[in-house]
Amino acid sequence: MSPLLLFLIFGGGPLAWYFWREHKLNTPSLQWPSMRTALGLTYEANPPRLGGAWNGRKVAIESGADGVTITAWLNAETRLRVECAARELVTKRAGMLVPDAVEPVETAFKQKLLARCSDKAAGPLVFDATMQQRLSDLSHVDFVGEQFRVVWKAPVVKELNETEALLGALCAVADGLESFPKGGGTRAQTKRP
Repeated sequence: MSPLLLFLIFGGGPLAWYFWREHKLNTPSLQWPSMRTALGLTYEANPPRLGGAWNGRKVAIESGADGVTITAWLNAETRLRVECAARELVTKRAGMLVPDAVEPVETAFKQKLLARCSDKAAGPLVFDATMQQRLSDLSHVDFVGEQFRVVWKAPVVKELNETEALLGALCAVADGLESFPKGGGTRAQTKRP
Protein backbone atom coordinates (compact mmCIF):
# COMPACT_ATOMS: atom_id res chain seq x y z
CA MET A 1 0.00 0.00 0.00
CA SER A 2 1.11 3.50 -0.67
CA PRO A 3 2.04 5.79 2.23
CA LEU A 4 -0.70 8.24 1.26
CA LEU A 5 -3.36 5.54 1.41
CA LEU A 6 -2.05 4.32 4.78
CA PHE A 7 -2.16 7.89 6.12
CA LEU A 8 -5.74 8.36 4.91
CA ILE A 9 -6.84 5.10 6.53
CA PHE A 10 -5.02 5.38 9.86
CA GLY A 11 -4.33 9.09 10.25
CA GLY A 12 -6.99 10.85 8.25
CA GLY A 13 -10.01 9.05 9.75
CA PRO A 14 -9.27 9.88 13.40
CA LEU A 15 -8.16 13.38 12.46
CA ALA A 16 -11.36 14.01 10.49
CA TRP A 17 -13.43 12.58 13.37
CA TYR A 18 -11.66 14.90 15.85
CA PHE A 19 -12.32 18.01 13.74
CA TRP A 20 -15.96 17.01 13.14
CA ARG A 21 -16.49 16.45 16.88
CA GLU A 22 -14.98 19.85 17.76
CA HIS A 23 -17.09 21.53 15.08
CA LYS A 24 -20.25 19.84 16.38
CA LEU A 25 -19.51 20.76 20.02
CA ASN A 26 -18.92 24.41 19.11
CA THR A 27 -21.96 24.77 16.85
CA PRO A 28 -25.19 25.18 18.86
CA SER A 29 -27.44 24.15 15.94
CA LEU A 30 -25.64 20.78 15.86
CA GLN A 31 -25.02 20.22 19.60
CA TRP A 32 -28.10 21.58 21.36
CA PRO A 33 -30.72 19.29 19.74
CA SER A 34 -28.95 16.30 21.32
CA MET A 35 -28.82 18.06 24.73
CA ARG A 36 -32.52 18.98 24.82
CA THR A 37 -33.76 15.58 25.95
CA ALA A 38 -31.25 15.23 28.77
CA LEU A 39 -32.02 18.77 30.00
CA GLY A 40 -35.78 18.42 29.50
CA LEU A 41 -35.88 21.61 27.43
CA THR A 42 -37.37 22.48 24.03
CA TYR A 43 -35.06 23.23 21.10
CA GLU A 44 -35.84 25.94 18.54
CA ALA A 45 -33.70 26.75 15.49
CA ASN A 46 -33.03 30.14 13.82
CA PRO A 47 -31.40 31.26 16.07
CA PRO A 48 -30.55 28.17 18.12
CA ARG A 49 -32.35 28.25 21.48
CA LEU A 50 -33.17 25.89 24.34
CA GLY A 51 -35.97 26.85 26.69
CA GLY A 52 -38.53 25.62 29.18
CA ALA A 53 -38.58 24.57 32.82
CA TRP A 54 -35.41 23.14 34.33
CA ASN A 55 -35.85 21.77 37.86
CA GLY A 56 -39.03 23.82 38.20
CA ARG A 57 -37.57 27.14 37.05
CA LYS A 58 -38.11 28.83 33.67
CA VAL A 59 -34.79 29.04 31.81
CA ALA A 60 -33.53 29.85 28.31
CA ILE A 61 -30.20 29.25 26.57
CA GLU A 62 -29.82 31.45 23.49
CA SER A 63 -27.07 31.75 20.90
CA GLY A 64 -25.94 35.20 19.80
CA ALA A 65 -23.15 36.96 17.94
CA ASP A 66 -21.14 37.52 21.14
CA GLY A 67 -21.64 34.06 22.64
CA VAL A 68 -24.42 32.45 24.62
CA THR A 69 -26.92 34.03 27.02
CA ILE A 70 -28.41 31.83 29.74
CA THR A 71 -31.39 33.27 31.63
CA ALA A 72 -33.29 32.08 34.70
CA TRP A 73 -36.47 33.91 35.68
CA LEU A 74 -37.44 34.61 39.27
CA ASN A 75 -40.93 33.85 40.55
CA ALA A 76 -41.08 37.23 42.31
CA GLU A 77 -39.19 40.48 41.79
CA THR A 78 -36.11 40.91 43.96
CA ARG A 79 -34.90 44.13 45.55
CA LEU A 80 -31.27 43.14 45.04
CA ARG A 81 -28.86 43.62 42.19
CA VAL A 82 -26.00 41.13 42.15
CA GLU A 83 -23.19 40.43 39.74
CA CYS A 84 -20.34 37.97 39.67
CA ALA A 85 -17.58 37.40 37.14
CA ALA A 86 -13.82 37.34 36.84
CA ARG A 87 -12.33 39.95 39.15
CA GLU A 88 -10.95 42.06 36.27
CA LEU A 89 -14.27 42.11 34.42
CA VAL A 90 -16.38 43.18 37.41
CA THR A 91 -13.88 45.90 38.32
CA LYS A 92 -13.74 47.14 34.71
CA ARG A 93 -17.50 47.49 34.24
CA ALA A 94 -18.21 49.11 37.63
CA GLY A 95 -20.02 52.39 37.03
CA MET A 96 -20.91 55.30 39.25
CA LEU A 97 -23.13 53.18 41.53
CA VAL A 98 -20.91 50.33 42.59
CA PRO A 99 -22.65 47.69 44.69
CA ASP A 100 -20.72 46.44 47.69
CA ALA A 101 -18.20 43.69 47.08
CA VAL A 102 -18.99 40.44 48.85
CA GLU A 103 -16.24 39.32 51.22
CA PRO A 104 -15.09 35.91 49.92
CA VAL A 105 -14.78 33.04 52.36
CA GLU A 106 -13.51 30.49 49.80
CA THR A 107 -9.89 30.84 48.66
CA ALA A 108 -10.58 29.61 45.11
CA PHE A 109 -13.42 32.13 44.76
CA LYS A 110 -11.26 34.96 46.07
CA GLN A 111 -8.47 34.21 43.58
CA LYS A 112 -10.73 33.89 40.56
CA LEU A 113 -13.99 35.85 41.00
CA LEU A 114 -15.53 39.00 42.41
CA ALA A 115 -19.17 39.26 43.48
CA ARG A 116 -21.06 42.46 44.21
CA CYS A 117 -24.45 42.95 45.85
CA SER A 118 -26.57 46.09 46.21
CA ASP A 119 -27.25 45.23 49.87
CA LYS A 120 -24.14 44.68 51.98
CA ALA A 121 -25.99 42.49 54.48
CA ALA A 122 -27.62 40.31 51.80
CA GLY A 123 -24.40 39.61 49.86
CA PRO A 124 -23.02 36.97 52.26
CA LEU A 125 -26.40 35.18 52.22
CA VAL A 126 -26.72 35.02 48.42
CA PHE A 127 -23.01 34.23 47.99
CA ASP A 128 -22.51 31.91 50.95
CA ALA A 129 -19.56 29.49 51.16
CA THR A 130 -21.42 26.77 49.26
CA MET A 131 -22.30 29.14 46.42
CA GLN A 132 -18.76 30.53 46.30
CA GLN A 133 -17.36 27.00 45.98
CA ARG A 134 -19.92 26.09 43.34
CA LEU A 135 -19.10 29.18 41.25
CA SER A 136 -15.33 28.78 41.57
CA ASP A 137 -15.64 25.21 40.20
CA LEU A 138 -17.13 26.50 36.91
CA SER A 139 -14.91 27.33 33.94
CA HIS A 140 -16.68 30.62 33.11
CA VAL A 141 -18.75 32.86 35.41
CA ASP A 142 -20.33 36.13 34.29
CA PHE A 143 -23.84 36.99 35.46
CA VAL A 144 -26.04 39.84 36.62
CA GLY A 145 -29.22 39.28 38.60
CA GLU A 146 -31.87 41.92 39.22
CA GLN A 147 -35.63 42.47 39.10
CA PHE A 148 -37.17 39.29 37.64
CA ARG A 149 -34.16 37.42 36.23
CA VAL A 150 -30.54 36.37 36.34
CA VAL A 151 -28.64 36.61 33.04
CA TRP A 152 -25.40 34.68 32.52
CA LYS A 153 -23.08 35.33 29.54
CA ALA A 154 -20.83 32.52 28.33
CA PRO A 155 -18.59 32.15 25.28
CA VAL A 156 -20.07 28.73 24.45
CA VAL A 157 -22.35 26.05 25.91
CA LYS A 158 -21.40 22.64 24.61
CA GLU A 159 -20.88 19.88 27.20
CA LEU A 160 -23.94 18.45 28.96
CA ASN A 161 -22.31 18.13 32.41
CA GLU A 162 -20.95 21.67 32.24
CA THR A 163 -24.36 23.00 31.12
CA GLU A 164 -26.13 21.23 33.98
CA ALA A 165 -23.62 22.66 36.49
CA LEU A 166 -24.09 26.15 35.05
CA LEU A 167 -27.90 25.87 35.17
CA GLY A 168 -27.71 24.54 38.73
CA ALA A 169 -25.61 27.50 39.86
CA LEU A 170 -27.81 29.96 37.98
CA CYS A 171 -30.99 28.60 39.55
CA ALA A 172 -29.37 28.61 43.01
CA VAL A 173 -28.55 32.32 42.56
CA ALA A 174 -32.19 32.89 41.52
CA ASP A 175 -33.33 31.07 44.69
CA GLY A 176 -31.11 33.34 46.77
CA LEU A 177 -32.47 36.48 45.11
CA GLU A 178 -36.05 35.39 45.72
CA SER A 179 -35.25 35.42 49.45
CA PHE A 180 -35.11 39.23 49.17
CA PRO A 181 -38.42 40.31 47.56
CA LYS A 182 -38.87 43.83 46.26
CA GLY A 183 -41.59 44.68 48.79
CA GLY A 184 -39.04 44.38 51.60
CA GLY A 185 -38.40 41.85 54.30
CA THR A 186 -36.57 38.59 53.91
CA ARG A 187 -38.03 35.18 53.24
CA ALA A 188 -36.48 32.15 54.84
CA GLN A 189 -33.44 31.00 52.91
CA THR A 190 -34.24 27.81 50.99
CA LYS A 191 -31.79 24.96 51.02
CA ARG A 192 -29.90 24.72 47.73
CA PRO A 193 -29.53 21.40 45.93
